[in-house]
Order: sequence, then structure tokens, then C-alpha cells
Amino acid sequence: MKQAVIITGTPGTGKTTLSKLLSKEGYSFIEVGKLVKEKRLYDYFDEETDSYVVNDDLLNARLIELIEENPSSKPLILDGHVVEIPPSYVALCIVLRTSIGLLRQRLMDRSYNAAKIEENIEAEIMEVILTDMLNLYGPEIVSTVRSDVSTEETFQSALDILGKI
Repeated sequence: MKQAVIITGTPGTGKTTLSKLLSKEGYSFIEVGKLVKEKRLYDYFDEETDSYVVNDDLLNARLIELIEENPSSKPLILDGHVVEIPPSYVALCIVLRTSIGLLRQRLMDRSYNAAKIEENIEAEIMEVILTDMLNLYGPEIVSTVRSDVSTEETFQSALDILGKI
């Protein structure tokens, strides 16, 4: 069975940067957020949170199709913070973590509004994504990588983890 590697974390932790670097190593990757928008895999747009409310059933079905269609011998990289596919499709999950100060600056640089910045900072402090991934996939599958170091260090840490599968 073909599998995927999930690259996840709070917005601003470097998921897409890491995924693009991994693509240079022969991995194909999907930006889940873009996929949701392009294929309309959502129920509606929530003005208050300035985000799409994902239809998990539609998204999971499409992600499984993409994993199964992946022509590469390497797992498909799924880049996003809304990835909850069945565990049998997950070879590995990397949760990117970063310092609060750096995360705040990255989100400000993206022009996030104050409420959205605070929501994401709180999620990082409370380890929401890490906890969710551990509950879904277990500690054997989930690893953390610091993304508040150099891009090269983050990339090398990810490669070291990927080398174990």
C-alpha cells in the first residue's frame, strides 16, 4: 500500500518551505490548503476566522486517491495543518515547532489579523497540532522538528527522520 508523509504544524512554522526542499530530493508534495480551495473540498468560508471549513470526508477521499496515484516510490508529502487521513496511509508525520516570538513575526509578516495571530500563538503554546497528531497516529509515527533554526538545519532534521522509513 502506498503511503504519505504528513508535514504539519501551526501556520507559519515552515511546512511549505520544508515541502519544497523535499521536492528537490524527489518527493512529490501536495499543499493541502491549496487543494481544499482549488477542488472546493470545504463546506463554507467562515468570515469570522477568515478560513475555509474543510469537509473532512471530501478531503480524505481526495488525499487517498492522490496517495494511491503517486507514481513515485517515495511517499507523497502532504503539507498542511488539516490532515487527518486513516493511519494505514501514513508512513510518518513530522510536526514543525517554532518559538513564539518567531512565529508571531512570521504571522505578522503575512498580514494576519491580531485575533488570528493570537489564535495560532495559543495553538502553538498548547501544542494543539502535536497533540492531535499523537492522538491520531501515535508516537511511533509522529516526530517533531524545530523550525526556528536555520532552514538547512530544519531540512537536515527532516531528512534524518525520513531516512528511517
